Amino acid sequence: MKQMKKACIAMVTVVAIAFALSCLLLLLSSNMLAPALAQEGLPDLTIAEIKPYHYYDEADETYKGEPWFNLENYVVVTVENNGDGNAEGFNVSLHINDEFFGKKEGLSLEADKSKKVPFDWTPTGDDCFDDDCSFTDTSQEYEFKVVVGCQNESDTRNNEETVVEKACYNGYMADEPLKNIAHGMLLGGLIFTTGDGEYGGLYSVGSSMDTTYEITLPAGASVELARLNVYYTWYKDKDSCPEMEVSIDGTVVPLDESYNDIKCMCPGMYYVYPWGNYVYDIKDYIQGSNTYTVTVKRTGGSEFCIAAPGIILVYEDKDAPMIEYWINEGADVLVGGRRADGGYLAWEKCKNTATFPEPEEPVDLEVEKAIVVVVSPWGDDEPDNFFYFNDGELGPDDALYFDDEELGEGVYCGYDASCEKEGEGISMTIGGSPAQVGIAAFDVTDDLEDSDNEVIQGDDGDNMMPANAFLVITYTAGAIRTLPEEPVSAGKSFTVVINAAYDSDSAQVIETLPEGFVYEKSTLNPESVEVGDNTVKFELQGEHSFNYTVRAPEREDTYTFSGTLKAKGNKYKVYGYKEIKVEEDGDDDDEKKEEGTSGSPNITAWQPVGSVVNNTEGESRTFNITVNQTVDI
Repeated sequence: MKQMKKACIAMVTVVAIAFALSCLLLLLSSNMLAPALAQEGLPDLTIAEIKPYHYYDEADETYKGEPWFNLENYVVVTVENNGDGNAEGFNVSLHINDEFFGKKEGLSLEADKSKKVPFDWTPTGDDCFDDDCSFTDTSQEYEFKVVVGCQNESDTRNNEETVVEKACYNGYMADEPLKNIAHGMLLGGLIFTTGDGEYGGLYSVGSSMDTTYEITLPAGASVELARLNVYYTWYKDKDSCPEMEVSIDGTVVPLDESYNDIKCMCPGMYYVYPWGNYVYDIKDYIQGSNTYTVTVKRTGGSEFCIAAPGIILVYEDKDAPMIEYWINEGADVLVGGRRADGGYLAWEKCKNTATFPEPEEPVDLEVEKAIVVVVSPWGDDEPDNFFYFNDGELGPDDALYFDDEELGEGVYCGYDASCEKEGEGISMTIGGSPAQVGIAAFDVTDDLEDSDNEVIQGDDGDNMMPANAFLVITYTAGAIRTLPEEPVSAGKSFTVVINAAYDSDSAQVIETLPEGFVYEKSTLNPESVEVGDNTVKFELQGEHSFNYTVRAPEREDTYTFSGTLKAKGNKYKVYGYKEIKVEEDGDDDDEKKEEGTSGSPNITAWQPVGSVVNNTEGESRTFNITVNQTVDI
């Protein structure tokens, strides 16, 4: 009986222990399940994609294009909510190459939805094309790490993601400003012409193209500047530039400057071909009015095509108005208009600039006319090429703006048909067809700035290559002084040249000589000259050019001339050379003068004005002539 009682007690104890353990397990299970049950209705954020783009298209609300160096781009993070609840107040942090870049806070996202979170990003990088025509892949890889932060999220294990993407250089943007290569003042004008040139290809080594130019200058005019521009495209080797030889009437002309551009983009892109402008100084080959033949010959390398070559020529004409000119040149291939094959660039990023710098000595003369001229191979009259002047607000079409004033739309002519533009002091001609060269010229007299002036050419979807820009200002009156460029000998005589422009029957030039200089004579009638202590007054009765001779003092120094032109009751400063350096005259120089000067003689003739001797038997003319050495004439 006692044993049965003990067994019963033992059984009850076991049952009690088992019951207690069951309750404990039930309690523990309840406590363990409680969190899981509480997770229901929470958001679950995940990073679906990290991708950099260049452009956001508002029309279809999509991001497009590869990211480009030195332009504004977007790093777009796509976040998805795979949970049951809405996400409120979450943030997205972006790290680039292990450095914190930025954070977007206070974001919200409904359950089972996605959101694109963009970060503005402007990476910096280099052009892929060097001045020596060598191509370098300058693209760079970037590591983008994104972290999403959200409270009360069901799963935080998918809140961080890292990817590696590239950014590259896009050469279709405006990145090659046209360089100012010349600025000056003279009595004369400017000519631009492509002769009878046409677009064509040099598809084999040894092939060539000829262009004929009929250059006509005013009687008695001389060439001050002449440059030949050979515009090329589709050179099918990104690692070099065209190999060509240029000759004028059979004489080979050396290359003076080359400007080259390329679209670059990311590795694997098609049609990565150089475009550019080879420029030749041809002043020694264009002597005056005549017919000239320019030959462009492919001497090696890959094939390429050229547009009609353009000659820019500045001439001096004593009977012409006084002008001030700026010459800019270069090559900047542009493709804007959000074209896919151009990298979705906006026209705002495809605005080539040409700055006409303010002279060191600002000109204070009355402006009669100011004309800005641009030349762009492959620019046409379609509503996708434009240019404007001095920060004018840009319009959507092919237009010219100058200091907020719209000057025209569809402004380029000459691309596929001959074209002429004439203005005060300028003449522009596209003779052949198709030349594939666009030109435009506009009067900007009322919009000149007192400091630098700037013209902008841009593309909005077609393609163009701005290559030349000129600014020509014509003044109502003015005078220019020319002094010897080399130092003069103490106590010796030298010649000063004055060119004066005025639109009246008479005028007066008053020259103030530096201390110690002595006036000797001039090419004018002596009765038209009045000599004072240190001033000389020259009365002009229709003459626009004259010389006068002065003797330098014995003291070595640098001296300054000054002068005034009086015309129609107005006074104008005489511009041009104003300083002359006087040096001691050495014995060696005297011996050389006694022996004579070697080399070709420098003969200068003047008066009468515009002297031209016609080929008429028995005709006689009187000239004043100076010669720098003993010579038979």
